[in-house]
Amino acid sequence: MFGLGMGELVLLALVGFFVIGPERLPGAIRSLAGVVKQLKGHAASLREQVDTAADLAEVRRQLDELREPLAEIRSADPRRAVREAFREVPPAAPRTRV
Repeated sequence: MFGLGMGELVLLALVGFFVIGPERLPGAIRSLAGVVKQLKGHAASLREQVDTAADLAEVRRQLDELREPLAEIRSADPRRAVREAFREVPPAAPRTRV
């Protein structure tokens, strides 16, 4: 917990015992446990929001990759494409009657 070893926890308990007093120490520990629980809840919520933001950033990046091809599709003019295709076809040879 918070990178504290057993020795540090015992030292903190002794200091708390002498500073706060034996009567109020259990209430102080409960209050501290409640604060730690709230902090963990806030940290989890923040982590979830960051993950959601990262997912949204990925979706935006993918959308940006698709914008150029979509713009080309929207600006396509099928009639012009057909006209240009017929311009490239060589004229047919004249028919001869036999």
